[in-house]
Amino acid sequence: MESIDFSTNVNALMERIHNQQADIERIQRELEVMEVVGASRDDEVRVTVRGNGQVVAVDIDDSAVRENDAYELGQLVKEAVNDGLRRVAEAGSAKFKPMIDAAQSEPGS
Repeated sequence: MESIDFSTNVNALMERIHNQQADIERIQRELEVMEVVGASRDDEVRVTVRGNGQVVAVDIDDSAVRENDAYELGQLVKEAVNDGLRRVAEAGSAKFKPMIDAAQSEPGS
């Protein structure tokens, strides 16, 4: 009788692992195509970043080009890219949070 319970528990565990793996793969696919916009401090530069970290667009306000030298403009672009990457990371964390919370609340965790 004990071997049946063990087998049932192992099968249930394997099924749960398979479902979690499928959820992780789904979330990863969603994140890869997700796009977020990051911006410099005064919104002079905006970048669009995909969830996979690829920068797909850079928009620079005309006034930023006129009012900043090359170094300052580079700093604005860097700020916008870093903001976009931070937003991607936050979105990824938010998407995975329900799975992490569920795993932590399971018995034996």
